[in-house]
Amino acid sequence: MTYDFVTREEIAKKFLAFEFHNMPYRLYVPEGYDPSISYPLVLFLHGGGERGNDNQKQLLAYDGAVIWASPENQAKNPAFVLAPQARNQYNGGFGITRNTENMIDLARVFEFSNDLGKAYDILQKVTQEYNIDHNRLYSTGLSQGGYGTFHLNNAYPDLFAAMVPIAGGGNPETVHVLKDKPIWAFHAEDDAVIPVSQTRNAIEVIKKAGGNPLYTEYPAELGYNHGSWVPAYNNKDMIEWMFKQVKR
Repeated sequence: MTYDFVTREEIAKKFLAFEFHNMPYRLYVPEGYDPSISYPLVLFLHGGGERGNDNQKQLLAYDGAVIWASPENQAKNPAFVLAPQARNQYNGGFGITRNTENMIDLARVFEFSNDLGKAYDILQKVTQEYNIDHNRLYSTGLSQGGYGTFHLNNAYPDLFAAMVPIAGGGNPETVHVLKDKPIWAFHAEDDAVIPVSQTRNAIEVIKKAGGNPLYTEYPAELGYNHGSWVPAYNNKDMIEWMFKQVKR
């Protein structure tokens, strides 16, 4: 992918590399950072395929982190971008497991994992080290990180100004607490890894609780399968919408 004639790899090189509590993370600091000015921050949670400790895959595999640091988006909305790398997972179990009868087992996918707790700790650390606008913290993630985005907002409903979960899911028993949260969720109808019902059900519960979340579902004929983040992160309307959200 190229952004204004700049490649994903070139943008990734601008992210600083750190480790905290045995969790690698990358941080993009806006060019010309002025400590007297407060900046928004985007937290990106990667998918299961980017787990590890190389501190690179969460930037290079997809656009979930680098898109926010692209020259075009930074020119419009200078912002920090934080991308931790989980050693294991951002939910209690990777994706959806199936039992011998091929029935979906949701016993663990809605758990708040240790890695997600570490990502939260890193976020707190970064917001103390730099002048971050606490009314403009944003969270997004794909697949396993889509679950993590729901889980983190569920646990701390007043932390983020907006959330963009993609190809993940939220616990229908608890997501009602997000009824006042600006949400734009994405999933593909033909997702063969994480059923689209995982997002549909969460969105329906939030709506019934009085919320007004945005939800984009890509029809099966488009063939995105478990890759709905590709069009989602290239949706300029979503990016503009997110940066307009300010915590009340």
